[in-house]
Amino acid sequence: MKLKVLSIAIIILLSGGCRSRQVKVTTPDLTPVRVTQVSPEFVTLPVHSSGILLSSEEKRLSFKTGGIVSRIPVREGDKVKAGQLLASLNLSEINSQVSLASSAFDKAQRDNDRVRNLFSDSVATLEQMQNSTTALSMARSNLEIANFNLSHSTITAPSNGIILKQLVRENEMVTQGYPVFLFGTSGKSWKVKTGLADRDIVRINTGDSASIAFDAWPSVNFPAQVDLVGEMANQQTGTCDAELTISDNGYRFATGFVAKVEIFPTKKESYILVPVGSLIEADGQTAYLFAVSDSLKARKIKVKIVAVSGDRTAISGLPEDVKSIVTEGAAYLREGEKVKVVNNVSHNK
Repeated sequence: MKLKVLSIAIIILLSGGCRSRQVKVTTPDLTPVRVTQVSPEFVTLPVHSSGILLSSEEKRLSFKTGGIVSRIPVREGDKVKAGQLLASLNLSEINSQVSLASSAFDKAQRDNDRVRNLFSDSVATLEQMQNSTTALSMARSNLEIANFNLSHSTITAPSNGIILKQLVRENEMVTQGYPVFLFGTSGKSWKVKTGLADRDIVRINTGDSASIAFDAWPSVNFPAQVDLVGEMANQQTGTCDAELTISDNGYRFATGFVAKVEIFPTKKESYILVPVGSLIEADGQTAYLFAVSDSLKARKIKVKIVAVSGDRTAISGLPEDVKSIVTEGAAYLREGEKVKVVNNVSHNK
């Protein structure tokens, strides 16, 4: 009897314990994020590049004829004045050609005078006189050519300027027309030459405004204008050349300054602009961002970076059905994860 009572007591105690125990169902914490609405905007995105400062006018100076370089009294980087001697050839051969042409002209002149006298006396024929006149004309032309080559056997500065590059040394043999110097004129007008990728070159046009900065004057932005847009890509670099005109505005410039170029295209284009912080896993021209669906699920999307303007990035490849993206908290998300949209985001993970 006592055993039966004890068993009933134990059952009652166990039953009471089961009723007092409640099953707790836990739900995972939702990742708080901040989102923003996105839509296309018509904006002008600047084109960023780097370039080299050059004088506004460059010339390749060469000899009219080939020969051995006898003298080069200037060096690369020298400032020169208009008419100053820059280089000269060994004139031994050229002077001999002038002497030969002069002697041939003198002989043709004497022959022509004699034939004319004979013709006036009816001794020489009209054909002989005409042949003599032709020979004299040819001899005169040959002498003019020889003197012209002699006068162009030296190189003089065409204007005040600077020797940007010296391509030939003394006692070297040069051929006709081979450049000896790259010469830059001095003045207040300069140009910046830059190379642009194909995606940028198609966005700019002649006359577009620009801003240029140099390490030599870090606090100064020099206004500039696009003067030339290349129509063919460089086979070595794959970029297209563009030239911009710039004034020194009283500051000291030197050929070869490295320029930071910012070009502002006139034409506005439609872009999706998103905060820089919304992009993750950026790699070159591609990156990822998270969109939030109506069911508050994170959706990872791959996009293409077009350009960066301040704290916003222009992108392409965003599906049309995406209207809002995650601007803060994207680094903590996974594909398909449920999120909680809040005004203030705080992560302590």
